[in-house]
Amino acid sequence: MLKFFAPCPKGLEGLLFNELTSLNLKNVKETVAGVYFDGEFADGMRACLWSRFASRILLNLQSFYCNDDTDLYMGAAGVAWENYFSSNETIAVEFSGTNESIRNTQYGALKVKDAVCDRLLKSDGKRPDVDRHQPDVRIFAHLERKGQAFIGIDISGLALLKREYHRNTGIAPLKENLAAAMVVRSGYAGQNFLDPMCGSGTLLLEAAAIATDTAPGLRRSHFGFFKLKIFDKDKWQALLAEATLRSNRGLKAAKEKGTKIVGFDADSNIVDIAASNAYKAGFSEIIETKACPLSALYNPFDNNLPVTVVTNPPYGERMGNFNELIALYGDLGQKLKENFKGSTAAVISSSNDLLSCIRLHPDKVYKLYNGALQCQLRVFTINLSNEEPEKEVAEINRSAEPAADFANRLTKNIKFIKKWAQNEETNAYRVYDADLPDYQAAIDCYGDNYVVQEYAAPSTVSAQIARRRVLDMISAVIRVTGVPGDHVILKSRERQKGSQQYEKSEVKTNNFFEVYEKDARFKVNLEDYLDTGLFLDARPIRALIRKEAKDKSFLNLFAYTASASVMAALGGAVRTVTVDMSRTYLDWGMDNFKLNNISLKGHDFIQADCLAWLSSDHNESFDLIYIDPPTFSNSKRMSKTFDVQRDHLMLLANLTRHLKDGGNVIFCTNRRNFKLDENIKDYGFTVKDITKFTIPRDFMRSKNSHSCFMLSFTKAECKGEVTPLVTVTNVPRWSKTLSDKENRFSYKKSRELKDEAAQDRRGSYQSGKFGNKERFSDFSSRDGKFNRERNGRKAPRFSKEKAQVRGRVWGPEGIKDL
Repeated sequence: MLKFFAPCPKGLEGLLFNELTSLNLKNVKETVAGVYFDGEFADGMRACLWSRFASRILLNLQSFYCNDDTDLYMGAAGVAWENYFSSNETIAVEFSGTNESIRNTQYGALKVKDAVCDRLLKSDGKRPDVDRHQPDVRIFAHLERKGQAFIGIDISGLALLKREYHRNTGIAPLKENLAAAMVVRSGYAGQNFLDPMCGSGTLLLEAAAIATDTAPGLRRSHFGFFKLKIFDKDKWQALLAEATLRSNRGLKAAKEKGTKIVGFDADSNIVDIAASNAYKAGFSEIIETKACPLSALYNPFDNNLPVTVVTNPPYGERMGNFNELIALYGDLGQKLKENFKGSTAAVISSSNDLLSCIRLHPDKVYKLYNGALQCQLRVFTINLSNEEPEKEVAEINRSAEPAADFANRLTKNIKFIKKWAQNEETNAYRVYDADLPDYQAAIDCYGDNYVVQEYAAPSTVSAQIARRRVLDMISAVIRVTGVPGDHVILKSRERQKGSQQYEKSEVKTNNFFEVYEKDARFKVNLEDYLDTGLFLDARPIRALIRKEAKDKSFLNLFAYTASASVMAALGGAVRTVTVDMSRTYLDWGMDNFKLNNISLKGHDFIQADCLAWLSSDHNESFDLIYIDPPTFSNSKRMSKTFDVQRDHLMLLANLTRHLKDGGNVIFCTNRRNFKLDENIKDYGFTVKDITKFTIPRDFMRSKNSHSCFMLSFTKAECKGEVTPLVTVTNVPRWSKTLSDKENRFSYKKSRELKDEAAQDRRGSYQSGKFGNKERFSDFSSRDGKFNRERNGRKAPRFSKEKAQVRGRVWGPEGIKDL
């Protein structure tokens, strides 16, 4: 009795176990990613011929304890290889696994190869040749960490998923054993079958093989056991004859029953490839392929046989854009409900979000792997019943066109706001701000790009429905605006605990582009940071600064990307000083200066803790100060926490150290329900609340987006004691005045130049100038620990909780954490 092992992809073990059991094999035992069984050599050949799910069939010849390379060599040399093949055959060794002594699989393969060759040299008088690509005999060796080693022969040769139909494939072909698993898990039993996105037809071929009882290895021209001495040609011919007879009978029965297997695809060229593959596989009599886009999907069957729909739509991994796929999955679900009532459908994807867009409640969910991608196969019964489903399912299934009311409102808003924005001479503005209670988000337009900023859903709305609505909004934005899916970005804020709150994305798109406010230009990035680089609600404040700054010295604190400093310089300021804790944003600010053709001479950029900088004397006073601090911050670079409501009085008092007599302060905060301390007058300030004059038209739906005050300073009236915010002992090494470097940046101002810019590694955007490791929760983020929504409203505050808020961006390629 020989021992065999049949490896398979994870998730297929149960199917493979049932399959091998049905072949009457002995001692079938399921394990992780494979199944063991015993039998005669003919049983191994039968498994090679009939297994739809196994990757290979391995004949185990030796198992032994292996501590080091000597044990490995001796164990491999102890196999009587001369009983299985001669030195005239070419060999290759595939080695997997490591232990403390053997840490390199290539070295392990070399030791096994040496042992095999030395053994055959003694028995046959010569060593076999090595052929890594097409060997006559493929030897496998596996080493477990606990020291157990297994050595044997791969009797399948090429992987069993290679059905050898000599077929052509598309961009992202589905592996045959996974396709077979999808067909079987769908419950398909040989009736009508449809793949509405068939590609090169892999699912069609596997369904046809199952419907006609055709062995998956029937048309293979070669197996690994052909070159072995124990190969019995007569038994193999008997197995082939039996399989051929069963296939012929099955094909005849399928035709008599009226079985139809249909494949649709939007690409007529790929449809022709699928038809050619069906002909080569011998199934052209029951497989039919047609060019048909998903939007025009119909039921092609005119008989009464049950229908099974199985498909593998794009996931947004190797093909397809995630945002555009939201609409595709939604269309698929709608077409299934319209045309295939009473049928069964099975859809696979690596994205649960995309699968949820089908808007059908699954009867069964299977975890499968498409290569390294963990996927879900969801099986649906498309219900004939008219009974009202449960509340959440009703919410998901209720509308043929997702978010129709939201789409209508967005259309009206854009029509009005776009005209207003043209008069204001800006291409960066808000178009929607939680106008409808079911769709809680803010949507901002940046040129031909749209950013959807998700607000926290009420506790009465389930996470499933909230997520469904967000995806519907993305789909509606694409549909209403007509922009490509990769021009729509979703941003969300989530609670995180422990070390997760300090994690950030290591991969940055560095996709910067230009927006404008009248003649001013600003660089924005929609994907790499939680904020974009330009606060849209501060547009009137920037205009005010430009008006007030003429012939004045200007100080910008908590400056972010220095947009206020740019406006001051454009307005004729004789000097500007820009202070922020983040080197990233200060570099970004210098680039904004260059973008507006402003010389950096006389304009300083200082990297410093703003609280410490304010608490020190710098022998310079300013005519105009703009200060827009975060709501809350506990940055590691700061000596104490900061809360704007608690600390604003002393923060503003410390400005008198740096403000000229008769100078002005523009103070802005985004804290909701902010109350200015009345004691501010003790420090020589006369206060004017200018909030309503600084809320732009596109933010009128959220009148509490910020509070803004103009403070006029009279030194003679300053009677209060100014206490430093922090005690400055040593200036940290990172705190410094930044100097301009020639050609620091290589700016590409339009998205159309993205591909060219990606190849230009000399430019700082590509070399990571803006991708440093500074935490986004520093002062420069203006959000502190992101306890509020910067350009709007309704974000939960977690500043006093252990759970922190972390940024998450859904870009064109899916989800990225910040």
